[in-house]
Amino acid sequence: MSDGRTAGPSSPSAVGRRRDPFAPLLDNPLAARLREHDRLGAGTHAVPTGGAPEAITVYGDGRKRVNLGSNNYLGLAGDPRVIEAAVDALRQYGSSTAGSRVLNGTTRLHLTLEVELADHYGTEAAVLTSSGVNANLALLSTACGPDDVLLVDAHAHASVHAGAGASRGTVVRFRHNSVESLAQRLERLDPQAGAVVAVDGVYSMTGELAPLAEIAELCDRFGARLVVDEAHGLGVLGAQGRGAVERTGVLDRVDAVTVAFSKSLASVGGAVLTSRAVAEGIRASAVPYVFSAANDPASVGAALAALRLLRSEPERRERLRGNGELLRAELAAAGAEPVPGRGAVIAVPTGDEEVTADAWRRAYDAGVYVNAVAYPAVPRGKGVLRLSVMATHTAEHLRYAAEVVVDAVRAATEAAEPTAQPEVVDVPTPRVGETLPAVA
Repeated sequence: MSDGRTAGPSSPSAVGRRRDPFAPLLDNPLAARLREHDRLGAGTHAVPTGGAPEAITVYGDGRKRVNLGSNNYLGLAGDPRVIEAAVDALRQYGSSTAGSRVLNGTTRLHLTLEVELADHYGTEAAVLTSSGVNANLALLSTACGPDDVLLVDAHAHASVHAGAGASRGTVVRFRHNSVESLAQRLERLDPQAGAVVAVDGVYSMTGELAPLAEIAELCDRFGARLVVDEAHGLGVLGAQGRGAVERTGVLDRVDAVTVAFSKSLASVGGAVLTSRAVAEGIRASAVPYVFSAANDPASVGAALAALRLLRSEPERRERLRGNGELLRAELAAAGAEPVPGRGAVIAVPTGDEEVTADAWRRAYDAGVYVNAVAYPAVPRGKGVLRLSVMATHTAEHLRYAAEVVVDAVRAATEAAEPTAQPEVVDVPTPRVGETLPAVA
């Protein structure tokens, strides 16, 4: 297949001056940056694993590392009960639904998971989607008419922005977590225009919480609908693990909650939790629901088992919260104060992209896997190392990881300073059984 650079009947060079519509892909600056990172040995993306994303994970190079880069918050992705549920579903229903939900793709498992998710959130209905991304696309793309407005937090997940952009309404951004900015934009709206406010409950790159109580008050005052993405709140926050909407006491004031199964529910998929009437509208017209193959049985079986464990084992949530508090305290005590937040996501500021990549590599070589986050996931110059804890981490894992991360950030920062003298850093390369903490 041609990449558009060679002459041919359909190539740009065969028709003279026509611009190449693939140019944004062929000359993508972000792709070029990733290639350069790989060339320099500082690539932080698409690191292969060789096992389940557990507290101690085997990576593609055969080494075991403390895993602080997974969204397996409750530690259920390797739980034998979840795995067995997936296997049972695979044996009973096969490897694929081979069709959309509106045709032949609905199984009894799909219906059961929808009922139990709705019960967990206290909503009238739940609509399963093939991913958390598609949950936001399904809901927001079908909301709003041409004269309506979707007001979206500037740092909301990309799928929230994509879903809003696919709607017929006008998209207006407001400053991240700024109640004042949102209020100003609501005040300027046509009084007759419909309005939807869309935010993340927990922001995925920094762990910050949205000021949901204040936002809900504004929505009540201006008659706006409120949508909250709880991908990173489900199973983590709230007395029953229903996320930031529960923790802040606004669950009964939210018009729709979207969730992803790829975090606490140890699977793949998503759902919209909302009223029966809204759910029926999604099922009738949302492209990601009507025209997408239904979730495969194994992923539905795994998510259903994980949801039941989330509800029946509250001690997992308590361990997770305790682990988050411990890691934050250890980082702060060592001089790497994380971004203020709650929950399982903890962000350690690194600043420049080069420092972020170097710190990630140092931590990785020392036996700790984290996520390196740079532009465009965060603003330029505001890079972070993103750490995410699991209920299955031990205190020993977290203390060791905090020491490694702090040392990595400090060394990378010093190495980037123009006046710094070259320094030979003896980076340890521990293996489990040598200096890495033992797995509990």
